[in-house]
Amino acid sequence: MFEQKKPGRTRQSVQPVEMEIEGRPTTVGTLIEATVRACVAAFNLKAASAPDREHMDADLAHNVLSNETIGNLAETGRVAFGIVYNSKEEDSGEAVAHALQCYEDGLFRMFLNGKALGITDSAIELNEGDCLTVVRLTLLSGRLW
Repeated sequence: MFEQKKPGRTRQSVQPVEMEIEGRPTTVGTLIEATVRACVAAFNLKAASAPDREHMDADLAHNVLSNETIGNLAETGRVAFGIVYNSKEEDSGEAVAHALQCYEDGLFRMFLNGKALGITDSAIELNEGDCLTVVRLTLLSGRLW
């Protein structure tokens, strides 16, 4: 299970999201690899079911948004139809390499049940129902002293 930040201007919260990964990762590196592969597979599945650009208007004619749906989407700061505009299939091997490099560079941290995970070679014990939190670290802009 992942903890995912729900974007929004009025109510920002972190909510658990269930995700199935293949196998049973034993190190931080294999955990990153398994989660990235699961995310890329979910994206590719969504991209494959996206309407063809040439027939997009006809395919989305039935997707009229209700006032309630527009209100809910407005709370997140973006009203959209859920269209995947980049419908090309992504390569999971390249995504895994990028994710591992980003982890090693310190661009994000991972916490398993509230405890920080170490380097990619660190051993972990992952059980069903464990909560994985991924925090993307960003630099604040501003002037240097």
